[in-house]
Amino acid sequence: MAESKDTIYIDVDEEITGIIDKVQNSPKDIVALVLPKRASVLQSIVNMKLLKRAQDQNSKKIVLITSETRILPLAGATGLFVASNLTSKPYIPPVPKPGGATPAPAKSEPEEVEVDPHAPVSQVAPDAKFADTGDEIEIDNTPKPAEAAAAAAKKPKKKNKIKVPNFGKFRKKAVIIALIVLLLILGLIWALFIAPKANVTLKAQTNKLPVSFGFVADPNASGVDTANSVVRASTRTDKQDFSETVNTSGTQNKGKKASGSVTMTAKKCSGNPFNAPSSVPAGTGVSAGGATFITQDNATFTTSGATTDSDGCFIYPATHDINITAQSGGKDGNVSNADFSVSGRSDVSASGSASGGTDNIVKVVTQADVDKAKERLNGEPNEAHDKFVSDLKDKGYVPLEDSFKATPGDFTVTPAVNSEGEQVTVSVTKTYTMMGVNQDDLQKLIDDQVKQQEGGKSQSILSYGIDQADIKFNSAGSLADDGQTPLTIDTEVVVGPNLNQDDIKNKIAGKKSGEAQDILGQIPGVKNPTVELSPFWVGHVPGNHSKINIVIQQSDGSSIP
Repeated sequence: MAESKDTIYIDVDEEITGIIDKVQNSPKDIVALVLPKRASVLQSIVNMKLLKRAQDQNSKKIVLITSETRILPLAGATGLFVASNLTSKPYIPPVPKPGGATPAPAKSEPEEVEVDPHAPVSQVAPDAKFADTGDEIEIDNTPKPAEAAAAAAKKPKKKNKIKVPNFGKFRKKAVIIALIVLLLILGLIWALFIAPKANVTLKAQTNKLPVSFGFVADPNASGVDTANSVVRASTRTDKQDFSETVNTSGTQNKGKKASGSVTMTAKKCSGNPFNAPSSVPAGTGVSAGGATFITQDNATFTTSGATTDSDGCFIYPATHDINITAQSGGKDGNVSNADFSVSGRSDVSASGSASGGTDNIVKVVTQADVDKAKERLNGEPNEAHDKFVSDLKDKGYVPLEDSFKATPGDFTVTPAVNSEGEQVTVSVTKTYTMMGVNQDDLQKLIDDQVKQQEGGKSQSILSYGIDQADIKFNSAGSLADDGQTPLTIDTEVVVGPNLNQDDIKNKIAGKKSGEAQDILGQIPGVKNPTVELSPFWVGHVPGNHSKINIVIQQSDGSSIP
C-alpha cells in the first residue's frame, strides 16, 4: 500500500514536546512540518536531535518546510530533510564546518540505487517531491553534487526517474466522458419522445344555428333539469374596505374671542307708555362691523329714566350694560364705540365696545372635501369583478355580467366636518356580489334545443357560443336572494360532423403524415385535412395522444368561435 503525507502547521510559540506529540499521533508515514518564520523551537541542536529521534522511533519520515538559514545547518547536522515549500523536492542540507563554513563535498561514493517500481515512494527516495495538485511526481535518486562526482567515476548513470500515473487527470477525463454520454442519452430521449409533435387541421362542413330560450338559475339545484330548464347557480360575495384621504380646504379662526359690553335702549311709539318693552334674553346675537356677538345677560328695560325722541316715541333704557362675547375668535371682534344691531328686535338699539380678540387661522374639514373623497372612492379600480369572473370560470360556471353589484356601506369621515385638520379620511366597506350558471348544465340545455331544431339530425355541436352569448335577467330584480332566478339566453351555435378527437388520435397515431391525411380525408364532413410533424426529423405521428393537437376549422378556414 502506498504511503501518504500529513501536513502539520507549527505555531511560532510551539514547544518541542508538542511537535513530537503531533508527529507521533500522525496516522501518515510522511509528515511535513510547516514552520513559521523565526521558529525558535528548532533553532536548538538539542531540539532538532529530539525530533530526529522521534522520527526514527516512530518509523516516520519528517520534512521541515522552511527556508530559515538558521535552521538549515541544524537539519543537515541531524540528518533531517527540508524543503522550501510543500511542492519542492526535499533534501538534507550540507553540514557546516566547525569554523562555520559549509563543508566541502564528500568524496565517498554513493551506494548504488535499485529502484522497485512497485515499492512505496518514500522507500524509493526519501527526498521525493510532495505535491497536492495532482501533477506528475518525479523521484530524484541522483546523489548530491559532492557525491555525484565520485559516483560518476565509479559507474555510469542509471535511469533514475519514474513517472507515477496522474489519477486526478484520469478521474477528470472520466467525469467529462460520463457527462457527454449522459447528455447524448438525454438528447436522444428528448428527440425521440419529448420533441415530436403533430398539428392536425380539419376543415369541417359547418352551419351556424341561432338558439334562444329561457331557463332558471337555482342556487339550490343539485344538477341540471332539462325538462324544466333549470341549471345550477353559484353566487360569489366579498367585502372590501376602501379609504381615501384628501387635503382639507376650509379655514377657521381659532384665536381668542373678543368680549365687551353694550348699552341697550328700546323704542316704543304706541301703546301704554308706562309699560316698558319686553326684555332681550341672554344668548341673543348682536352684530357690528361684520362680527357677531352673543349677549351674556338678560336686557331688561325700565320706565325710569325714559325719554322721548323728536317723533314722540318713548325711549326706554336697560337697567344695566349687557356683557357680550364674540361668536368666533379673531381680531374682527375688536370694535370700539360701535353701533350694534340686535337679532330679532328692530325696536332695540345697542352701542358699545369689545376687545381681546386674536387671530389663529387653522385648516378645517368642509363638506366639499368629504364629497371629493367619496367621488374618488367611487372611481376605485374594481378588482372584485375580475376576481369573481376568474373564480367562477375556474369552478366551471359562466359569469353573468348583469348580476355584478357593488353596494357601499356607511361612509366614515375622520375628522368630522368643521373639525380642525390638514387632511380628512373617508372610509367605506363595499359588498360585491356576482352570480354564475353552471356551464355543463347550460350546454345540456343548448344540446336539447339544437336537437329539437335539427329534428334528430346526426350533427355535433362544435361551438356552443357561450362566450359570446347574451344572458339577461327576465326581471329588474336581477339576483334573487333566495330561490330561483329566471334568465334568457341568445346565442349562435356552430354545428358540424361528429368528430371525436380521441377516436381520431387513435386512428392516426404512429402513421406517416401522408397515411394520416388519407385516413382523415375519409371522415364524413371533413375536407382538406393537413398533418404537420415537428421537428424536421419526425417521420410519424407520435403515439402519445398528448403530443397530437387537433384544430377544427370551418369550411372557409376560419376558426370556430
